[in-house]
Amino acid sequence: MTEHDSAPQWGAQDDERIGLERAVVGTALLNPQQFADLAEIIHPGMLRHAPARLVWDLLAQRIPAGLPTDYVALQMEMPEADLKRIGGPPVFATLGQHSVGAAHWHAEQLQQMHVREQVAAQLRGALARVERDKDVEGALSVVSDLETHVSGPATAQADWEDVDLGPVLDGTHKPLTPTVGARDDGIGLFYPGRVNGIQGESEAGKTWAALICCLVEINRGNHVFYIDFEDSEDGVIGRLLLIGGVPETIRARFHYIRPGSTPTPNVLRTVARRVEEYEATLVVIDGVTEAMTLLGLELKENSEIATFGRMLLRLFADTGAAVVSLDHVVKSSESRGRYALGGVHKLNAVNGVQYMLEAVRPFGVGTEGRSRLRVAKDRPAQVRKNSLPGGKNPLHWFADLVVKAESDDFAEAHLYAPFQQADDPTEMTAEEEKEAKAEAEITEAKGKILAALESTSGPLTTNGILDRVTGRKVVVRAALARLVDSSAVLTEQGPRASVLHSLASNGDGKP
Repeated sequence: MTEHDSAPQWGAQDDERIGLERAVVGTALLNPQQFADLAEIIHPGMLRHAPARLVWDLLAQRIPAGLPTDYVALQMEMPEADLKRIGGPPVFATLGQHSVGAAHWHAEQLQQMHVREQVAAQLRGALARVERDKDVEGALSVVSDLETHVSGPATAQADWEDVDLGPVLDGTHKPLTPTVGARDDGIGLFYPGRVNGIQGESEAGKTWAALICCLVEINRGNHVFYIDFEDSEDGVIGRLLLIGGVPETIRARFHYIRPGSTPTPNVLRTVARRVEEYEATLVVIDGVTEAMTLLGLELKENSEIATFGRMLLRLFADTGAAVVSLDHVVKSSESRGRYALGGVHKLNAVNGVQYMLEAVRPFGVGTEGRSRLRVAKDRPAQVRKNSLPGGKNPLHWFADLVVKAESDDFAEAHLYAPFQQADDPTEMTAEEEKEAKAEAEITEAKGKILAALESTSGPLTTNGILDRVTGRKVVVRAALARLVDSSAVLTEQGPRASVLHSLASNGDGKP
């Protein structure tokens, strides 16, 4: 029996939880633009009743992909057995009736209720260990882990104390700025004490970008931790040496960890304490998919993604270091949006900056590879101001990653600031791209017209040219007009009011 099968239906009991679930899911149903914000507060495991959970799961799949979320679309997408179990098509209208204007408040209340239930369950388990198994050490471990597994790294008492508003009110507050890592012009990439990320397709250069920032930090005299779930020390350190890393500096300040087994909470806290003791400025998590698998978490389950964020990402961010996770995206650029492979909670976990790495030219020995860093999310809003608009791409352009591998022993690696060039097709607007495409068609047609005239023994009429030159006739006519206007093609009156065309300059005319 699944969780959905055992969940009570609407009307089974009119309690507080049902009301909260209705309010949150009903609001997301009628206002999909609020889904991402609500998903930062709750996860599917908090939805105990089948109608709310099933509808929420559908929204979580369809909204990031840009698919319709109207009642009819959801009804067609939901398996017939599930639809029947939750009461049929009317369930969507029922949920919609409970949309509220204070959905965030209801989501927070639902979150607190879930936390209380988790704490109570953990404490009951600890009590059972003491009374039944005489396992005092195990019970103490359960209690000590409550803070990490339920409330997160910060203590509940600190979370609920009054925040000092003085700096904000008296004007001395300074916005958080990205100071970790740097482009070639010195502008920082990542926010300290926040969860940041780089996502992109395989071989787009995620590791190169991260290692450039690692090199910047260790050359500044700071410590860096690199937790690698994908590669090996020879691959990572080899690249670091390739782009100019000094062995003594790497040995002193670059801490490389290659996990091979599932860590306990105590192990993770020990690593976090080391990060804090060294006052490390950067922690790289290379391979989110592999990390989640090693931790026994489901990649496509948003509640498991949220757990991963609490267990690993926020744990290290609370040390004050900039945490940077390297993640994969779906292969289809059309359905990718701003999301990494998995669920919307991956992006929600980022409270710093998230970059999308867009491949331009492949990397390799003897070549100059290039990828483009675009801003998918900028929570403190201090990165986009150092970026350029993305043209037809809705994501701002922050930097170009360029790696020129001269040989197996040396490479130049740069994070160049964006520089707009008029002929850069990647950064054209839709209108500019349309105009450029039309111009390219005309240029191609002009070449074909000149070739046709050169291959004939005498002048050609307009129809004669149209018969010999392939392509859209309107484009061929426009190209012919330009050739005539530029005097590359000469015209003369022909029989029956026709116009004859011939090459200028004895066939050497050029458009």
